[in-house]
Amino acid sequence: MVSKELHFTKAAERLGISQPTLSHQIKMLEQEVGYPLFNRIGKKIELTKVGEIVQQEAMNIRSSIQNITSQVKALTKVELGELKIAVLPGEITDLVSNLCIQFSQLYPNIKVFIVTTDQVEKAVLENQADFGIGFHLNQYDMLQVTKLYDEEFYFISNQRNGNQKISLSSVLVQPLILFPSIHQCRKILDKTSYEMDRQIEPIVETSSIESILNLVRSGVGSSVVSRTLYEFYDTEGLFFQHIEEPSLTKAVYFMMKKNCFINYAARKFIKLLVSEIEKLQFHTEKSAITSLQNSLL
Repeated sequence: MVSKELHFTKAAERLGISQPTLSHQIKMLEQEVGYPLFNRIGKKIELTKVGEIVQQEAMNIRSSIQNITSQVKALTKVELGELKIAVLPGEITDLVSNLCIQFSQLYPNIKVFIVTTDQVEKAVLENQADFGIGFHLNQYDMLQVTKLYDEEFYFISNQRNGNQKISLSSVLVQPLILFPSIHQCRKILDKTSYEMDRQIEPIVETSSIESILNLVRSGVGSSVVSRTLYEFYDTEGLFFQHIEEPSLTKAVYFMMKKNCFINYAARKFIKLLVSEIEKLQFHTEKSAITSLQNSLL
């Protein structure tokens, strides 16, 4: 307060103490530091260079104390605030969006923001999100990465087939209704078909999963969708087959900064996410899921 007012009497009044008491406290602090904190020029004062250092560090301490307070509040059952989740565009966005419906019903006072981006790692590292979910691409020392599950992609049609499996080459000759090329599922399909020296020419492209399912249900064509989408949406009247030769799978990862504080909202959402993954019986690495759950304790 003295460094702000540059006047002992005014600072004492702001603090609600006497001016001699304040002067005594400053003198004791100067003795502890070993150098004067203020230049006294008549009735005027100014910070010395040492005083500027002490002032800055005092501000840092004050900020740390405020951070401790906010973290302790977040650690307790304070169902307020906001949660930011970075996700890849595509089926992972749908997974998180569907979970947000459940989460909002349980915690209506917590605002959830879904940050859809192709650079999930960067969003987490730059504190644009509390955590991220995506297909891990780059290694960063500051990131803690946990494999959640293996995403499988199904071939779906409106015709029941006795064979539970179908080769990718057989899929590619079908009239296909697919997501646009910017969608993660489509990117994986395009990349794999390119490696097979094949080119995909869908008869319909749409970014709406409901439209894809309805068109397939109507017999317009077939499609390739992730198991996540197949599980989350109404697929009555539709049938799926596992794709092989090669199989289409992609590992899904949870990402957060190492040694970061996990606030109340994030803890509750992560628990909901893990619960949903286990309920859907995705192929998971139990040790990784257990490690993630332990980090929430």
